[in-house]
Amino acid sequence: KIAGATEALSRGDNAINLDALARKDELGAIVSSLTVFRDNQLHLEKLRQEHEVAEASSESARRQNAEAAAAIAEEQANVVTNLARALDALASGDLTYRVDTEFPGDYRKLRDDFNAAVAKLEEAMTAIAGATASIQSGAGEISHSADDLSRRTEHQAATLEETAAALDEITATVNKTSEGATHGREATASAKTDAEQSGEIVRKAVLAMNSIQEGSNKISQIIGVVDEIAFQTNLLALNAGVEAARAGESGKGFAVVASEVRALAQRSAEAAKEIKALISASTQQVAEGVGLVDETGKALERIVRQVGEISNVVGEIAASAKEEALGLGQVNTAVNQMDQVTQQNAAMVEESTAASRVLADEAEELARLVGRFRVSGAPQAARAQAAPARHAPAHRPQVTQHHAPVSRGNTALAHQPQADDDTWEEF
Repeated sequence: KIAGATEALSRGDNAINLDALARKDELGAIVSSLTVFRDNQLHLEKLRQEHEVAEASSESARRQNAEAAAAIAEEQANVVTNLARALDALASGDLTYRVDTEFPGDYRKLRDDFNAAVAKLEEAMTAIAGATASIQSGAGEISHSADDLSRRTEHQAATLEETAAALDEITATVNKTSEGATHGREATASAKTDAEQSGEIVRKAVLAMNSIQEGSNKISQIIGVVDEIAFQTNLLALNAGVEAARAGESGKGFAVVASEVRALAQRSAEAAKEIKALISASTQQVAEGVGLVDETGKALERIVRQVGEISNVVGEIAASAKEEALGLGQVNTAVNQMDQVTQQNAAMVEESTAASRVLADEAEELARLVGRFRVSGAPQAARAQAAPARHAPAHRPQVTQHHAPVSRGNTALAHQPQADDDTWEEF
């Protein structure tokens, strides 16, 4: 708009309203100078009018006024031409351009104000370029760090997930082992009870066998008495037979009885002998049975003792397995919570990574926009160039940052696309 007003003034359009372009910055100073220029134009017009009035009275005065008007017009044309050239350079982004031509009179302030405004604008753009370089460098580092953190967080999340799954399996196995140990302890306790009952039965059997052995001994003693009675009866029958033979015919009946008694005594002795042999064999077998039962009882006692030890060991194993199951359950719960937290952290890191990439892209775009301007400190402004692209993790799609070419001096204008007219409409 200021450029348009300048061109209008250069065409002699002094009716333009410069009050709408009034500002409080360096461009406002240019507007103030243009206002002075317009007022001078109006004054010139007034002089022309006065010259036309005075022309009739004095040809000499008319010639002088014409020369003065021509000089003023030439000065104004020179001022407008230089200002238009400076505004064109400013519109193209060249902040190094300065108006070096000497302006006469009040126009000198217009030149100084324009140069001061462009100098401050160049200083501001240089500072923006430096800040943009720092922002872009920091954004690149943040993006790279976020990518690394994302990769490590995802690896940690996967490892924790595998660990949680393995702990689930181990916990299930330990719980199953604990249940098996508990069943084993119960079975061992039952076996111990059965062994103790068997030992009691064996002890009773030993007592019964001892009683049988004592009875056999008593029967042997009774058989001995019976054997002695049979022997004495045999002797008595023998004596009775001798006495019957002495008695003759009167003792025949008694002899027959004595013979029968002797035969009975002999059979009793033989039976007693057989019974004694059976009792002896039975006593020997009972003694052997008592020995075997006694050994069985001792073996059962050892079994009961060993089963008791096994029961204690199995009980300790069951208690330890139960404690391990409880501990693993707590560890499993903690690992699952860590897995959930890590998954949440991974999601937050993904968001941070995306935000850092957006920040890097915005910083690159800002650097590209700042790169359109040509400033005197070109090396300093060039630091706003885009940082080298950071490679994303292998498992992610690679993000390539497209950077604007580094431009210095007039080359910056050659490489950058022409700015839209609307961008510089304010000028």
